[in-house]
Amino acid sequence: MDYLPYTQEYMLAVSVMAGMFLGFIWDIYRIIRHYGKLKVVATLIGDILYWIISIYISSQLILDISYGNVRFFILIGFLAGALLYFYGLSKYILKLLIFIIDFILKAIKFVINLLIDPVKFLIGKIKTLLYPLKLKYIRIRDKGKKRYKFIKFKLKKVSKNRKMRYNKKKRKKRKEQNKLAR
Repeated sequence: MDYLPYTQEYMLAVSVMAGMFLGFIWDIYRIIRHYGKLKVVATLIGDILYWIISIYISSQLILDISYGNVRFFILIGFLAGALLYFYGLSKYILKLLIFIIDFILKAIKFVINLLIDPVKFLIGKIKTLLYPLKLKYIRIRDKGKKRYKFIKFKLKKVSKNRKMRYNKKKRKKRKEQNKLAR
């Protein structure tokens, strides 16, 4: 292992930059949450992942610049970098990232519309060409429905007549039985 003695000023500057970098990662995660419309569980998982990543980055940085010695000014540097980022750069970077992502999304929608519009146009033309066939189909379908209703009506009428005849026969038998019983 190479031993390069870093000065305290260098360690402080690196820790401030690392704090700003962790703030930038948090802003990226905020954008993902905004555009991804994450639910409660997904947000919880994302928060845990952010903290795992930030702890990994900060511990690796502490190992690299101070050989694992956690010094108070390094922790203050992380905090100062995060505060500088969130109160200074964050709003501008968020606006820039949102502008870039919105521009990309609009460009993708534009390209998709360019590809889909000719297909929509062709489908519209085919529909207008096939409209007379549609009308013919509707007429045939309606005739079929009318015929079905008519046949259903006739079958009901016939079945009623059968029932009526059957009931007449029953009534005659009852009358005959009543006459015989008297």
